Amino acid sequence: MAAANSPRIVLHVGAPKTASTYLQRRLRADPSHLRKHGIYLPVLPVVAEMAGNAKLLATALSRRPSLTFQRAFPQIDVSALDPARLVTELLQDWRPDSESVVLSAENFRPNHARRLRDLLPKTVPCVVVLFVRRQDRWIDSYFNQMVKVNEIHEDISTFVARLCDTDGERLCRPDWFAHYEAWRAAFENCKIVFYDEAASDVFGAFIAAAGLEPIPDLIDIDPAQVSLNVYELAYLLDLKTPIDYSDFLRRRAASEKASPRLGLHETRSLLSDVDLARLRNRFEASNHRLMAAFGRPETASSLRLDIRTESGSYCDLHQVYASQSYLSFRKLADAIYARRNWRDRFRSLFKSGARR
Repeated sequence: MAAANSPRIVLHVGAPKTASTYLQRRLRADPSHLRKHGIYLPVLPVVAEMAGNAKLLATALSRRPSLTFQRAFPQIDVSALDPARLVTELLQDWRPDSESVVLSAENFRPNHARRLRDLLPKTVPCVVVLFVRRQDRWIDSYFNQMVKVNEIHEDISTFVARLCDTDGERLCRPDWFAHYEAWRAAFENCKIVFYDEAASDVFGAFIAAAGLEPIPDLIDIDPAQVSLNVYELAYLLDLKTPIDYSDFLRRRAASEKASPRLGLHETRSLLSDVDLARLRNRFEASNHRLMAAFGRPETASSLRLDIRTESGSYCDLHQVYASQSYLSFRKLADAIYARRNWRDRFRSLFKSGARR
């Protein structure tokens, strides 16, 4: 069905770390071309630099902005945001008789579903698209990203425990069946995309799940969001806290410069056997229920978690810290950081002297 022949509201609700940013950036790469094909991507000017065009709406619904959001938009008082007004602004230029509108935010949570349904027009069909991913690989990626942007500073076992136990909104808990049930109950139409099956064509999988026709000649973008390698991850986790964010960024930049000089690129999981057991105990039954809801066998590999950390894709963080390769890496990263700090101080002194 072409968008123009079947107008609808398409809600892309994540999950995080399932190529959401790639989808959002590609949708926004050529909005006029999309609109010619009956797909409208509204953008709120105050947060235009955010990839997800509905992330401010999701933040308003939760009232719990991430640290990354607060750093990027210190002028926005989240407590003063009105979700109804944001919906009005997002939809004000939409032509509902002739085009579909896409609202995308990976920070939508299941408890937003009912409230969001009440805020959106009832006369237009809605479809919710949710990408899901096996929890062990998903947590590896989510943990890596949260450390990379200095949202968290804790070991991965603590992070796993929080994701298994929390009902909060700041972190996304990967109970995919609970996500599916909440969105399906509110909107009656929730499409699931299994990330590992769609990884070779994430955009095409999204368009198909949304019930839209492929868009010819749409600009593609680089899908890569570079994860920290295991040495960079270990280095940032080893920093003393609290740490000023600007200093954290200098440390991260130093580690990212050290890696290619030493030829270090591998990304490996820090999950332990205990972590894997905890994930299976918490989410395996939920995964089975989700697979059953779509008539798929429980043994299907899309959401099947590892049992043991026997493969080369896992490593122990303590062994990383004790290795000669990490000691060499840390020495080089510290040296790069120190040189950068010295240059910055010298430039600051030079500028101060020039103003006198």
